[in-house]
Amino acid sequence: MNVLVGVPNTGKTKWLQLLDYLLGDPGNNPFEGAIETGLAEKYVSAGANVRIGDSLHRVERRWQETGAKTKVFVDDQGYNPSEFQEWLLQQLGIPLLHFPRGNPMSGQTWPELSFRMLLRHMYRQQRFWGDLADKQPEAEQVTCVLQFLGVAERIYTEDYAQLIKKRMEIERTRGRRDQYNETLGDIARDILSEPTVSVTLTMSAVNKAKENIGAEIERLRQGRVSVLEKARDTAVPAKDRSRVSRLAERRAEIIAILEKTRKAMDDSSERLNELETYNDDLTEELNRMNRAADAGSVLADLKITHCPACDQSVVNDSSDHEHCFLCHQTVQAEPMLEELGAARLQFEKDRLDGELKETADLKGVLEREITALASEIKLREEELTSIEDELAPARSNVGALVQTEVSEIDMALGKAGERLRQIDRVLAALDLGRNLTEKIAALEIEIGPLRDRVDAMVDSIDFRAAASALEDGMNDYLNAINAIRPGSWKHSAVAITLSRSKLDIRVGQRRWQQALGGTDTLYFLMAYQFGLLTLSDKEGAHYPGLSIIDVPGEFSGEEIEDKENFIIQPFIDLVGSEKYAGSQVIITGASFKGLADVNRQTLTLVHVS
Repeated sequence: MNVLVGVPNTGKTKWLQLLDYLLGDPGNNPFEGAIETGLAEKYVSAGANVRIGDSLHRVERRWQETGAKTKVFVDDQGYNPSEFQEWLLQQLGIPLLHFPRGNPMSGQTWPELSFRMLLRHMYRQQRFWGDLADKQPEAEQVTCVLQFLGVAERIYTEDYAQLIKKRMEIERTRGRRDQYNETLGDIARDILSEPTVSVTLTMSAVNKAKENIGAEIERLRQGRVSVLEKARDTAVPAKDRSRVSRLAERRAEIIAILEKTRKAMDDSSERLNELETYNDDLTEELNRMNRAADAGSVLADLKITHCPACDQSVVNDSSDHEHCFLCHQTVQAEPMLEELGAARLQFEKDRLDGELKETADLKGVLEREITALASEIKLREEELTSIEDELAPARSNVGALVQTEVSEIDMALGKAGERLRQIDRVLAALDLGRNLTEKIAALEIEIGPLRDRVDAMVDSIDFRAAASALEDGMNDYLNAINAIRPGSWKHSAVAITLSRSKLDIRVGQRRWQQALGGTDTLYFLMAYQFGLLTLSDKEGAHYPGLSIIDVPGEFSGEEIEDKENFIIQPFIDLVGSEKYAGSQVIITGASFKGLADVNRQTLTLVHVS
């Protein structure tokens, strides 16, 4: 238990602000706004020895060192403030997690719950005595308390994050589908002008419209045939009708044969081009083989004239053919390497010659096939021309009779065909809407197991037991100050209701902000600090056993001196017990006269402007 005492303006608050700066404040200067100017120039750094469990660390800030203003040094290793906060959380065994600020479905990025957010509950600044953590958003405030109670990591799991992500994707897809269907319906009604889609656009309605237009097209085609047949019967003599019919049928057959023959000729021509390219590649490869053989015959006669090690000239005057004259190793009895190389080269040349011959044969077959197909096309084209000439008079006679009527029918057929194509495009667009529906269904299936796991995890959390841990600690404090100074707390006990997204603290039946006045609010917030500190020894909780309290200059509306002792005596008793031996409280006051079992730091120099 540490008490920092002194009359006003002796720097108590500034020392706590300096400690806050050491614990990761992102600012560049710890003395901004100080009554005494020039402190940032007078001092070059600040440091504190920090013990976490059994480990002792030196934490420093060096605001006058180049490149170090925004860094926190831990054992001389520099961290930026966010890295230092993560280091602190890891050292304290507090899990790193991300949480939603407000509605999880809002689409906002989930921020990381940082040490600085938690510190706002551990460090009660003199200017912040109006809320659990002043100017902290409610969602962040609730998450901090859940983290201290050891509940947050069981709520804001990876499964929960994935569940929210997929739910948002479903909502976006639904919105996209609804907007798409609405827009498509407006456009399609204008395009189709069908009574079947006058209300809304559905797959069955569009299919019905397609059937109607298909029936209209068939009716127009039958009418066209009927008009042409009637004109033929009028314009063509009876004796010539059978011949004209035969010519028309033959004309259709020839056109079909020509189309098939031309396609076969195109395929053969393409295959011939591929073979010619392959033949050129084989020829080039064979030429390279021949050049390699010529080079081998030239280079084979080259002999060793100088030692590769010392570059002195050597002469082969040895009669021992079983050993190398230069390295004296045994010469193998197998064929010489050049003989093996020549055999391999000849094998490759023979293979290439065979492939060239095969390619030439295939080319000949394809060239003959193309020539035959060309002849076939020429004959069919000549026959088609002859038939066209024979049919010309009959066509001219029929056309003169029905030109206007057939043109009208053809225009109607064109319009109906275009509407049919538009309906097909609408059907394809409806398929996209159906795909969005299928995507939503698939996401719903994926969400099922995630939702079950998240619900099972949340159901396993005893929020009442977690809330009771903090609630009991706060009420213990209020009981303790009433025992020291009877009547200090005249209200009902504190009752806490906790859920995944809500922290409700009441005094009696009313919310604490509405139930308490100024002085009682100070007692209540001291109880809150005490309740958090009692979590330090609770299994599964994550409160790090540190409480820093900057008490207001006036408590109960009068100079407090020794009158303030009763508000911190419960803290002295708590940290003095064996199970809280690792915890620490730093608290400021005017004098705290008569307190025992505390480490007192007295400040006497008054700083005035």
